[in-house]
Amino acid sequence: MIPDWQMMIHPLELCGVLALAGSCLLYVFVLHMKMRTLARIGRQQREELEGRVAQITEAAERLRLQLAEMERPAIPAQPLNLTKRGQILRMRRRGERPETIAGALAIPRNEVDLLIKVHDLALEHVEKGAMPALARK
Repeated sequence: MIPDWQMMIHPLELCGVLALAGSCLLYVFVLHMKMRTLARIGRQQREELEGRVAQITEAAERLRLQLAEMERPAIPAQPLNLTKRGQILRMRRRGERPETIAGALAIPRNEVDLLIKVHDLALEHVEKGAMPALARK
């Protein structure tokens, strides 16, 4: 005895319904895979964008610090004190070069050069003044 409802369903109809259901499941699976791929790409792009934003933020901070430093009023250079002058002249007498003197005393090289030139000129002036006095004797 075969129930009536089994007689009503033809095997081809059953295969068609199963094929349609399988196609729908396959379509849903493909959509799921595409959504996962899009989510992964979105995550990668977000991470890349966050990295770029962090770099831009660091660059902006550096620029802000540079601008603040540039806006700070310049402190006039302190005059060279007598102790430093003495150290420069002693080092020069020992034969040190101006670059070495400037590095050792942490002062600009042009100040060292200027002090040495002024000292040399003063010595020349003293020697010229002493020569006529010696010639008179």
